[in-house]
Amino acid sequence: MSPTPERRAQRPTPERPTQERPASLRLVERGAPATKPPTGSAGQHGMQGWYWSLPAATRDVLTFVVLLAGVFALMTTSVVLAPAGSHVAAWWPASGLSVVALLWTRGTRRWLMALGLLAISVVANLLGGRTLAVSIGYAVSNLLETVVVTLLLLRAGGARSTLASMAGLGKFLQACAAGAAVIAVGAGVTAAVSEGADLFAVGRAVGASHAAALLLVLPWFLGSSPAPERRRAERVAQWLVLVAVVVAVFAPRQSLPLAFVPFVPLMWGAVRMGQRTVYAQLVTAGVLATVLSALGGGPFAHISAGRPPEVVSMLVQAFVVCAALLVLPLSVAIRQRQETMTELQRSEALFRHGFNGARVGMLLLKREEHALCVVEINAVALRLLTGGDGRTEDDLLGQSWSQLLGPASARLVDDVLPAPVHGPLPPDATGWQGEVRVAPPSHAWLEVTLSPLIEYSADLYTAQLVDVTERRSAEEQLRSALEKERRAVERLTELDQAKDDFVTNISHELRTPITSVIGYAEMLATGDAGDLDRLQLGMVEKVQRNAGRLLSLIEDVLVVSRVDAGSFSFTLGRVDVRSCAWAACESLEKQALDAGLRLAVAAPSGSLHVLGDAAQLERALINLISNAIKFTPAGGEVTVRLRVDIGEVRIAVEDTGMGVPEAEAHRLFERFFRSSTAQSEAIQGTGLGLTIVSSIAHAHHGEVGYAPRPGGGSVFSITLPLADGPQKDDPVDIETDDVDPSYSR
Repeated sequence: MSPTPERRAQRPTPERPTQERPASLRLVERGAPATKPPTGSAGQHGMQGWYWSLPAATRDVLTFVVLLAGVFALMTTSVVLAPAGSHVAAWWPASGLSVVALLWTRGTRRWLMALGLLAISVVANLLGGRTLAVSIGYAVSNLLETVVVTLLLLRAGGARSTLASMAGLGKFLQACAAGAAVIAVGAGVTAAVSEGADLFAVGRAVGASHAAALLLVLPWFLGSSPAPERRRAERVAQWLVLVAVVVAVFAPRQSLPLAFVPFVPLMWGAVRMGQRTVYAQLVTAGVLATVLSALGGGPFAHISAGRPPEVVSMLVQAFVVCAALLVLPLSVAIRQRQETMTELQRSEALFRHGFNGARVGMLLLKREEHALCVVEINAVALRLLTGGDGRTEDDLLGQSWSQLLGPASARLVDDVLPAPVHGPLPPDATGWQGEVRVAPPSHAWLEVTLSPLIEYSADLYTAQLVDVTERRSAEEQLRSALEKERRAVERLTELDQAKDDFVTNISHELRTPITSVIGYAEMLATGDAGDLDRLQLGMVEKVQRNAGRLLSLIEDVLVVSRVDAGSFSFTLGRVDVRSCAWAACESLEKQALDAGLRLAVAAPSGSLHVLGDAAQLERALINLISNAIKFTPAGGEVTVRLRVDIGEVRIAVEDTGMGVPEAEAHRLFERFFRSSTAQSEAIQGTGLGLTIVSSIAHAHHGEVGYAPRPGGGSVFSITLPLADGPQKDDPVDIETDDVDPSYSR
């Protein structure tokens, strides 16, 4: 069976120019029914135009009938013109056309074609005066020959590319030889059994005639190369010489053994003419030799005088076979050479286009002793390597390319040159990539990619050159800027360290006198140095208050300094968050009462333990509560709410104060940041309290947050992981009245 259209589409075949030929012949090449040619093609005119105007089914039936009719006509003619007294025909061109008919059909129609060939073969032999038994025997043998040749051609890849290469020609010759052997055996056995003829004599004659027919007829339908451009005079002369030589050699009165002479003009045609001309000349020489030999002319008729007529037919067809075996391989070889030269020219043109048109420098280098010399160079590489100093491509060809580089780059390139390798390189052979500098006057920096051409051992290399001068300059400037930046960072780090040391030292130095001031102020306020009147007591209280603020500021600065220095240490342990909230509220109770605020704690029952430092957690809550007190007008309230979620506790400090502008909320935990509200209301502060809260929360693997309170005010929160893992208690709604009565004031 022939391959299906889908499978044929999967076999890529090189595009080769072919001569325009009739549609029916192109069908046989494809092994499939015809498809309508494009509108406006040459096939739309004359007979072909009429053919293609028919419906597809009608075209198939018409082609089917024409093929059978052609085979029948050739069979009848060959049988009728068989030499007198011969058991076989002198030539059997119908065998070639029968193979063409089977190649054209496919599927179930191929079986119909085979039955048709069998039937017309029987009829043709009967018309030639042969008995029914002989006719059937010859018909079956002819069909077996046709089937064998068709199957071998299809197995070899189809008829389309059979004569496109020497390998295809070999398979074609094998198919013809197999077919000739089948028909020789079948016809010989039939003639020996039915007519008592010599089996071997008949077999030799039939095998030669059918082999000649296959070799001369089938090539017409198996593809051909375009005819080369030759002068008309040469074509005419070659044809005339061929016909004259064949007629002279096989003339009726010519008996000299000159059968080899026609090979000369046939080889002339194979070398100089197209394949279709070669096929035509083979057929012409074969027909002339057969007809003239049948008339008693030529060397074969004279040396076979007195012998059975099959001997002459066998010798003539053997001559035709030898001519085909000599000319066809030469013709195919010439065709392959033409195609190879065409592909080579295309590859050369493609290489030149890509090489010369590349936007990067390209070099083709060849190893000469211990150097790589320039074989090819494009315009970009010439400009990069010469710097436009007037040297041309001819000046650089044959020169070691390392001599075009600076001394250091030349040594680098020579050192990476691999040792000579005998034989092909391994497929994974790699080249070299690096940066080199060109010698004056160019001074350009080039990125070089050196790659070996594996097919040429280690003798040929390609080099791609990319100008990286600007990039190198930019990198140098960047390195210089980074070095300056590094030195500036080091200087700033030193200054920052000096600042931290200064702040720490000054803070420590200030704590002692401030502590003394606070101590003496307390002694004065309690009357240890004598009773004070109301005015004096008011002054002492102001001293106490401002000294306390100053001490708080010093403490905040010291804490921030420890955080920056990484010395902010904690004493970890199980801490009850409720206790921390109570302690913080207790320490700020007087401040809240003085401000006219209600201070409260809302917490679930039981202990809420976290792993942390109690003093630092209390400090964080004090900072949040004191901030809430400062930003809440008299009559408001500040509530510390504790809420338990799975695995964590959230401490929220709510106030009913003035809140924070939405645009400034994201900066609340930045160092030294004070909101516009604090500045406009002249509320005192350093902007470090929330920073310290954030540092303490993060040190306890927690998070801080801010949200505006519905109805006005702010909610600052600290979320910490529970020390005992997830709790089973239900969360406490922050709107409940579960308030510790100790701080509902």
